[in-house]
Amino acid sequence: MPDMKAKTLLRPEQLKGFLDSLDVAETLVYAVFSRLRDGYAKENSLFTRQAEGCQKLKLRPVALKGGIQLQAEFQFGPKTFHQQYPLCSDSEPLIEGLRSFAEGTLFTSRADYQFHWTAAGLCQIAEKPPTKSRSSLSHNRQKAYLLSEGEAIPFLVELGVMDTNGRVSQKRYDKFRQINKYLEFAEDALRHFPKDKPLYIVDFGSGKAYLTFALYHYLMDRGYSQFQVTGLDLKDDVVAFCNDTARRLGYDRLHFEVGDIANFQIDEGSPVSARRPDMIISLHACDIATDAALVKGLQWGCPVILAVPCCQHEFFHQLISPAMDPIIRYGVTRDKQATLVTDASRCLMLKAFGYSVEMVEFITMEHTPKNVLIRAYQERQAEQRPSINITDPAYRTYRDFLNLWGVGRTYLELELARTGLLTGLVYSHEKR
Repeated sequence: MPDMKAKTLLRPEQLKGFLDSLDVAETLVYAVFSRLRDGYAKENSLFTRQAEGCQKLKLRPVALKGGIQLQAEFQFGPKTFHQQYPLCSDSEPLIEGLRSFAEGTLFTSRADYQFHWTAAGLCQIAEKPPTKSRSSLSHNRQKAYLLSEGEAIPFLVELGVMDTNGRVSQKRYDKFRQINKYLEFAEDALRHFPKDKPLYIVDFGSGKAYLTFALYHYLMDRGYSQFQVTGLDLKDDVVAFCNDTARRLGYDRLHFEVGDIANFQIDEGSPVSARRPDMIISLHACDIATDAALVKGLQWGCPVILAVPCCQHEFFHQLISPAMDPIIRYGVTRDKQATLVTDASRCLMLKAFGYSVEMVEFITMEHTPKNVLIRAYQERQAEQRPSINITDPAYRTYRDFLNLWGVGRTYLELELARTGLLTGLVYSHEKR
């Protein structure tokens, strides 16, 4: 079979007829368009406004709740934006993709169609044998986010991530993905708690609280009936904004407080004053603020601790390891190694208190590349340890590891000693 079956030159007004002949609703497998044409006079339509500045456009049929749709993926440098359209020959991404992009390929079950625009303003289309088959659309199914596009979710609308029609803002799509990834981890952690029992969650360093509101929405949506969520942040204006937003949304079991992690105490007048938190969350608390959150979790004996550390500076100037000198002699690699040693030591300390601990990748947030999640679970009641001694083998593993790197007494050790959770160690922050 020859590689090239036919070439056709089409005027812009003939492109619609060409797409009609393909029966795209039945045959389209995939399409990709590259490089917006410099001389293309864009119409003032929603699609062309969305595509302005787009470097690549990808189209594929996807199976959604409402039936088969055409998913358009707009690529703007490292960022992408998705939008659903009807799957038909006059669908805007298809017809405008052909008109506005300089080149591309339509893959159908009948043939592949490569196109490019000539200097004369004609679209040259080369037909080739098909290279892709249209198998089950389950392979093209849109990612099953816990929060779905196309359905207006009140807190996302309130925070400007979605519009009232359920469309995700192009500029907030990374935030939308981040929220969904966070909820995947939260969903896994919440399996430890019955839906009909009291549940108290504290979110340390909640900031603008996108993820805190997402967690509250998830708990409501999944039928948790007796929960309270507290968010803590240092900024008065941010806390005021979050409390106002919670009131507007009717989230009456969510409140935010101003304060630092180390000094946080449960309000005696709150509905959960008689309870310890069941789960603490600390996302990107800077440097030793993460350790302060871990100490609180250990003090309360929280069954679940989730922490994404950030800005691990404490060990940076302490690292001494002749064998590792090729890594730690340079600032950039020393910083990375200090981060790894810090987080690994935190995991060892949590294990010493009887937790099952994992470090997993968390989605990168827009303001920091730190994306390692430490998740710690108390799997069995018998393994819970309210305190440990410096002679305990599990603590010795922690200390021996840090001695290997030349790291002296840590903030985490000293705070645990101050609170009575680590015995046998003389507490003095001045003697670190």
